[in-house]
Amino acid sequence: MPQPGPVIPWLPPGAREGDPILGALRHGIGAFASPAFDSMRAAHGYWVMLGLAPRSMLASRDVDAAVDALERCTLGPFARSR
Repeated sequence: MPQPGPVIPWLPPGAREGDPILGALRHGIGAFASPAFDSMRAAHGYWVMLGLAPRSMLASRDVDAAVDALERCTLGPFARSR
């Protein structure tokens, strides 16, 4: 008898991690919600071009990490993996 896999909180009972319908649903929700976070990243780029934010790779890295954390916190398992 196969051993059950680890419990994943967002999966319905009895569903497997590799279920194609759940994978498509996860991809669809992530694709629907991700433009908001992409626009935050683009806005930061425009602020840098206008001189309103520092032109620094470290600052850009920090902004990207903050937006990525916000995306993961907001969307949970539906967030894109980077």
